[in-house]
Amino acid sequence: MLKKIKKFLESKSRSKYSQSLLSLIAFTESIFFPIPPDLLLIPICYYNRNKIFFSILNCTFFSVIGGAIAYAIGYFLYDQIGHLFDEKKIEHFIDFYSKWGVYSVIIGGFTPMPFKIITVTSGFLKFDFLIFILSAIFARGLRFLIVGLIIKILAEKSLTFLNQNKTLIFLVIPVALIVMVLLGIYFI
Repeated sequence: MLKKIKKFLESKSRSKYSQSLLSLIAFTESIFFPIPPDLLLIPICYYNRNKIFFSILNCTFFSVIGGAIAYAIGYFLYDQIGHLFDEKKIEHFIDFYSKWGVYSVIIGGFTPMPFKIITVTSGFLKFDFLIFILSAIFARGLRFLIVGLIIKILAEKSLTFLNQNKTLIFLVIPVALIVMVLLGIYFI
């Protein structure tokens, strides 16, 4: 089924409605949709190289707006469902998120981990909204920018490079960035 969706998205990447579809997918993926926007962003950037930076901004903007909606869902629904969870476990999780929340948002926004988990959880735990938004803009923007730049620089070879280096791009680089930031904070 995923291959059918991928082929559909690739065909839509050449459509005059490709940016609207990208906006919709980026928005809904941050809330509930299981398909990452990269599956459409990559072919849009590849087949429309003159619109790479617009596509990156579009994808980032709607991903963050969707994240803000998911944050609100988590924020407002917790009071209705909070009694279903073990309070001690929630307290430990809140402590963890208080210390590492910004890194959770950055890693969640950058890696293939479903961003919706981070967005709803951030609201659920009442993580600082401004820090959440800034972290989401940074993470999602950097993720989509790296994809776009790889396509811009490598052109015809970019799809092969992206496919062969997914782990490096979406896991090793963000973890390395977090470690560098932590080390920088520790040694300052």
